[in-house]
Amino acid sequence: MTPRDWKVLSALEIWGVLGMGQLHGLAAETASDEERAGLFFNAMSREVYISRLFKRLCKLESAGLTRGHFFINHHKLFTLAEKGHELLKRRGLARMPGYRDSIDESLVDHELTVNAAGLVMTELLGLTVRTERERFQWLGRGGRGPSPERGISDLWIVDQLQPKAIEVEMHQKSERRYEEIFEAYRRKMPDGGVVLYLTAWPSGVRCILNHAQTFRAPFIYACSLAEFRRCAGRAPFESATVEDGPISLAPRAERGTLAAR
Repeated sequence: MTPRDWKVLSALEIWGVLGMGQLHGLAAETASDEERAGLFFNAMSREVYISRLFKRLCKLESAGLTRGHFFINHHKLFTLAEKGHELLKRRGLARMPGYRDSIDESLVDHELTVNAAGLVMTELLGLTVRTERERFQWLGRGGRGPSPERGISDLWIVDQLQPKAIEVEMHQKSERRYEEIFEAYRRKMPDGGVVLYLTAWPSGVRCILNHAQTFRAPFIYACSLAEFRRCAGRAPFESATVEDGPISLAPRAERGTLAAR
């Protein structure tokens, strides 16, 4: 087992399912942030199938440490296998008592996009992010239930001053559903907390902010996924209110430069 092998197994335990581009992005530590952001969103050429990393991934799969999955319109995806999770536990590297070894086809696009956003935040922006899987209450024998602490967002940025829930929104919901979601956050968010929406459709930002105005939810912010990816996570999340300016996830040292552009 190489250090890269351990990194692959650990990443699959944390994120649940990862695509070829995402695993290459984790390995491409010398590439630019923009290049890695593209890989985290699984933008890649078929040349990855002749890369050394792909050969290592095939060996890990053959050894029963990971599982490969194929879905229409996606390059090969990987999850952890029981043998791989047991190996992590024996080495003291496991972060969760359970693991994921499959994925429903209807969830593939959303889960890969959530993981792409999370990888940009952790690998490129240096943020501490907890995944949905990490915030479940594990019930034993592989079972799990919702955390009793708060409603489960797609991601959670750990920040003592301003904790941030991340919602990756692939499609527009009904107005009533947004009202219910905003009210749930209003009741359960800690003091100073905000909800950051990443939207996948062209009018998504305006849609979310309009609903935030309608339901008087100043803690709601929004950014388009396309812009988030283009800026390697440094695009601003806009507010629905004039009083509150945008929120940036960029490292503090970069914010003045970004604001001047």
